[in-house]
Amino acid sequence: MDERFAQSEGRAVLTGNELIVKGGLEGRMALLTGYPGSPVAQVFSAAQACRPLLLRHGILAQIANNEALAGSRLHGARMANVRAMAVFKSVGMHVAADGLALGNLSEPGNTEGGAIVVVGDDPWMESTQNNNDSRYLSQHLHIPVLEPSTFQELKDWVDAAFDLSGKSSLYVTYLVSTNHADGGGTVQVRPNQYPQISTNSKISLTFEDFDYDRMAILPPRTWDREASLAARFKRLWGLARAFRLNRIFHAESAGSDSEPAPIGFITSGLSYAYLEQGLGDLNLTGRFPILKLGITYPIDPDVIKEFLGFARTIVVVEEKRSFMESQIVGICRDLFQSGEIAAMPSVWGKKFPFNLPGIPEEKGLNPSLIVETLIPLLKNHAQAMKTDLKHIEALEARYRQITQIPLPPTIARTPTFCPGCPHRDSSSVFLTMLKDFKDPNYMWKRHRRGPAQLVFHGDTGCYSMLVYTPNKFLMNNYAGMGLGGGTGAGIDPFITNKQVIFLGDGTFFHSGMLAVSDSIKNKQDITYIILDNKTTAMTGHQPHAGTETDIMGRHTFSQNIEHILLAMSDANIPITRVDPADRDRYRALVEETILKDGVKIIIADKECGITFQRKVKILKKQALKEAGYLPVEKRINITADVCEYCLECTNTTGCPGLNVVETDFGPKISTDLSVCVSDGACAKGKVCPSFEEVVIYRRQAPGDPMGTLNLDTLPAPRPPDFDKAWNAYIGG
Repeated sequence: MDERFAQSEGRAVLTGNELIVKGGLEGRMALLTGYPGSPVAQVFSAAQACRPLLLRHGILAQIANNEALAGSRLHGARMANVRAMAVFKSVGMHVAADGLALGNLSEPGNTEGGAIVVVGDDPWMESTQNNNDSRYLSQHLHIPVLEPSTFQELKDWVDAAFDLSGKSSLYVTYLVSTNHADGGGTVQVRPNQYPQISTNSKISLTFEDFDYDRMAILPPRTWDREASLAARFKRLWGLARAFRLNRIFHAESAGSDSEPAPIGFITSGLSYAYLEQGLGDLNLTGRFPILKLGITYPIDPDVIKEFLGFARTIVVVEEKRSFMESQIVGICRDLFQSGEIAAMPSVWGKKFPFNLPGIPEEKGLNPSLIVETLIPLLKNHAQAMKTDLKHIEALEARYRQITQIPLPPTIARTPTFCPGCPHRDSSSVFLTMLKDFKDPNYMWKRHRRGPAQLVFHGDTGCYSMLVYTPNKFLMNNYAGMGLGGGTGAGIDPFITNKQVIFLGDGTFFHSGMLAVSDSIKNKQDITYIILDNKTTAMTGHQPHAGTETDIMGRHTFSQNIEHILLAMSDANIPITRVDPADRDRYRALVEETILKDGVKIIIADKECGITFQRKVKILKKQALKEAGYLPVEKRINITADVCEYCLECTNTTGCPGLNVVETDFGPKISTDLSVCVSDGACAKGKVCPSFEEVVIYRRQAPGDPMGTLNLDTLPAPRPPDFDKAWNAYIGG
């Protein structure tokens, strides 16, 4: 049990994902559900860290098979008048959209419950396959968007979001970004508030007075619920004012009512933090009024009208597209047309006046980008601002100087499978097989047929690494999670090629089984390689329907992939389970299976390298504790004298445990013992005689090299003096 989640007062240090869970505990959350995806996958790890607390108070944490099922859980939880949170990444919201739209339109009539949709956006697209902006999808679904800025808000506003949802009878999108989720900091905590209705204290629903028109949303009821949104949004704005979610900072910089500031900023979320830091770097802290919006959809017209009295020109600072800017322009137009304001204000954002480039909409933001973008704008407004340009010009010169510094040489390092990953066995087999399948002599001798060109369809999971060198030939396209089979279905009627689709076990239970069912029903010529590594590996090893425990640590029924496939198919569809580490048998089976007609399924059964190595480390620690040393240890070594630096080993595996060393005879390949797990994947390709397995036998513990050193005389390090603000960026 991680006691930070039970802490009731004082300060605590938590990551962004942990703050979401702690905020839920402080806000009477009864259900935490969702589907793991970066950057918010670690929310479920945080739930695991405090599961004794959850069990004690009847709070359920449960991963759904996919995001659509998680979103629909919110719909059910509201009927019981409990507070529920669904968590998934931006693309997961697409999967959940249908259920979220219907759940948001419904009006259960209770005010204590609430439904929060925590969505993790990835503005810089560091781990996301497309440039999503979940604010737009939320707007399409009529779901209000709440954007916390600071880490304190990230925690505290969870409770506020539940209140907003319950009292306005709307879902609330709780938008966080990668820097929110992966970051963290010191926050003030409050006592947890536990739900009265819980898994430990259930209720019985009655339906004598149930309003079916407000909950079962089908025509003609849909129009009535849509018509009620305007009133619900007004309630939302009133609650937002009560909670002070939309705030104006530095209003005093505008001077008197008759003399508004030349520029005012409207921003939200982390963009507000970036803006404040950027203005601080420019020595302009507090010089401009700033409206920080908490509710970014729908924007409250009253708060915009109030802010227009503080500035003549409005600059909207937001990550991604002009979501707030478009709403603000529309609000200003309506205010002008209704006569509530005398003139249409200037609103800028993605474009700046004087033909200057505005806030970029590609990728994300950071303080440096804000500074670089604002400097030309502020220089043009310097006279109206009555400010000294010296500091701005000095900072501009510094930025120009920085951009002229030549970058140090760097080595490109593409994403790849982890050391010991079972998918490397599959990729290595397929890479060598592809070469042979193009060889007429090999194909006639082995299969009594001509060459074969395979088509590979991409999908979401650890096996998405197939898109990168050296495996790029094994992923000809990419579709969303579980949709590789759909791509294959679209091309199957028009080609003679044999098709291959890699499918993870987690993705199989998420949605992939539907693609397999579709292929079987429509007699497609597709081979599915189901990579069963016993976990949802890519997002941090969360359980799925095929594992034996859930995130609460409870034993659950482990669903069998073969049984599911057999129920979908008939006796003519081959379904085989094999260990891909048995390279010769695996390759023979793969070749024979792919060249058959129709749907074929191979289950590559090998545990995730990370979870397996964790078990190995535990056994090693036990041996070290008992004997003081490891009696037997195996290592893979490359004999430099034999290595010809042909790179066949790296080109067929891409293993990060292989590196290049300089020798007297030129560059050679060696094993990096800090990374290598000695699974032998590099040697199984049988491409080079320089590989050898070294077995180390020990009879006693080694001596302590530090034992003769006297460390008592070392002086204590001098603590640094933090007398002023400083910034650091750590890349990793």
